[in-house]
Amino acid sequence: MSFSLFLIIVITAVAHTTWNVLLKTSDNKVFFLRSILLLASLIFIPVLFFIKPPSPEAYKFLAASLFIHIFYNIFLIKMYSYSEISFSYPIARGSPTLILLVASPFLLGDQISNLNNIGALILTSGIFFLIFSEGNYKKINFKGLGLSLMVACTIVVYTLVDAQGARLSDSVLSYGIYMFAMEGIIFNIAYMIFFKDKKIPLKFILSEKYKILFACFLITFAYLPILYAFTKVNVPSVAALREISILFTSIYGVYFLKEKFGLIKVISAALIVIGCITIRIAAG
Repeated sequence: MSFSLFLIIVITAVAHTTWNVLLKTSDNKVFFLRSILLLASLIFIPVLFFIKPPSPEAYKFLAASLFIHIFYNIFLIKMYSYSEISFSYPIARGSPTLILLVASPFLLGDQISNLNNIGALILTSGIFFLIFSEGNYKKINFKGLGLSLMVACTIVVYTLVDAQGARLSDSVLSYGIYMFAMEGIIFNIAYMIFFKDKKIPLKFILSEKYKILFACFLITFAYLPILYAFTKVNVPSVAALREISILFTSIYGVYFLKEKFGLIKVISAALIVIGCITIRIAAG
């Protein structure tokens, strides 16, 4: 892995942290996420007329990804409604790394070194320390934990699907643009059908317009380069390095949202950083 690709993955992790914090702190998480995804669709739909579509082999993966993203977005909203971001985000984003280590060699044919495995296991152990960050299993937020693991499951599925779709596509950028062009519209329609929810109020859009614009940029920037990385490096390495965002999110949750912090969270953060460094070394 080149240093430039490593740096890009870390920067996208910061972008991912930031839009998730904006979602967590929004007064209406449903309207906020629907708004930023719909805006992305409105921005990218005109672009479709000027780019070559993905190769036909990638269509089924694109369709599957759009389908699983409906549930990812629903679970994400619910997760942030029931748990602190410094608790839920690390579990939701970090636990897929361990699953992908096992699944990707069989499903994608990725080659995983022993050092890569060690780094991912260190990182994952740091994440799961957070589950017991209160020091007592009776204080575990089981609802938040359950929703975090549901988000994690959808992340595993769409990561495997998108990695294969990006690799089969003639153009990774085209695959990503088609995804964002359709996701916002599909998610909004699905949400209104499933939950009989109303349209997004114009008053909300106007009051949150700058945050929506910023989050829309971040959500696309946080994922388009990752699709490219999937075509250059094994999926577990990319997924694990992205989870440096866990450290940024935990820091933000503690210092800006005034969430609880303690020795276990310090140990967890240290393990996450060590794991990321080990994976960077293993990736070459």
